Amino acid sequence: MKRASSESASSATPAKKPSTFNNTGGFTADSIPQHHYHLGEDIYAMVSDFGDALNVHIRKFRTNENSRIFPTKNGDSFSPYVWESLVTEMDNSSLPSETGKVVIIRNTLFLTTAWIENVPYVSLQEYVTKQGFSSQFLPSVCLLTETEWNQLQCIRKKISENCKSLMFNNFLKKKILLEVSSRSPRTNL
Repeated sequence: MKRASSESASSATPAKKPSTFNNTGGFTADSIPQHHYHLGEDIYAMVSDFGDALNVHIRKFRTNENSRIFPTKNGDSFSPYVWESLVTEMDNSSLPSETGKVVIIRNTLFLTTAWIENVPYVSLQEYVTKQGFSSQFLPSVCLLTETEWNQLQCIRKKISENCKSLMFNNFLKKKILLEVSSRSPRTNL
């Protein structure tokens, strides 16, 4: 007959780590959190880790009446894998362009130039494949001014380093905890 473990069933599953994205208290322009980068106006690029998912966001934020800054649903997020492909394409593409050039990143992200009132914007549009293998564009389009696009290009190395750092730290931490838990004796009743 097996002995019952003194550990409760709930302690067997690790608690989810709080998201660096879902910061309900927001932040101020004077205290921008780690892994957040101001691109201009109300657009930020950021790296978030939630649970086991790491994502890069390029998103519009809003400022409330108390000057606290919060994320909106307007923007795009993608995996570090897609981000690194985008970084490579930044070197090869000349966006914004007057030719209507479309850049496709890993069949999931489309970049093109949108002209609004004679002002060029770089448009980022996600393209997803659903369960039934049908594909569609997601409704959230992220528009970056030429200045914001140039700022994103300037900080792309920092964002890539953040992705690698968070991936390595999370992976290493899990491996160490797994190793420690496998070697430590369990107390049984």
